[in-house]
Amino acid sequence: MPEPKTAKDLMIPLVDYPHIPYWFTLRQAMAIVREAAVKFEGYFEPRAVLVFDEKYQLMGILTLRDIIRGLEPRFLKGTPLVKGDPSLAVLLGDLFGPNMKEQSQRPVSEVMSPIRVTVNAGDTLPKALFSMIAENVSLVPVMDEGKVAGMLRLSDLFGEISRVVLGD
Repeated sequence: MPEPKTAKDLMIPLVDYPHIPYWFTLRQAMAIVREAAVKFEGYFEPRAVLVFDEKYQLMGILTLRDIIRGLEPRFLKGTPLVKGDPSLAVLLGDLFGPNMKEQSQRPVSEVMSPIRVTVNAGDTLPKALFSMIAENVSLVPVMDEGKVAGMLRLSDLFGEISRVVLGD
């Protein structure tokens, strides 16, 4: 009987996954994501960027949602009127207006999300899947000897599950 697959078997190696230092701007992060999408077309489309400190310790993750949220004009943040009726945002300001370029100069550390869960390189796929489902995340850093080795995506786990269920 073959050895069960592990997180390391399905992960995208860190060398192939977009990652940046915490002082990069949102604009720089957007360029990295776009470059990775072109480079790995057909293999994977990055939906997040890992953020590291100067000692190459993982600080957080910057999702596409974080980037877009970070571009939101500051005067719209926390506005009760807009929270009550999001369509009013159009009346108060244009996300695609001149302030967007200004907001793109913010450091990613201001808008990145914390890492909610990691898995170990040797974790079995069911264990990794359980961790992802329990934390409601679609990708997780894979750790090997205390360092980030790569990223594991829910879509890759789904691929493995569908092969078993469908008998491929």
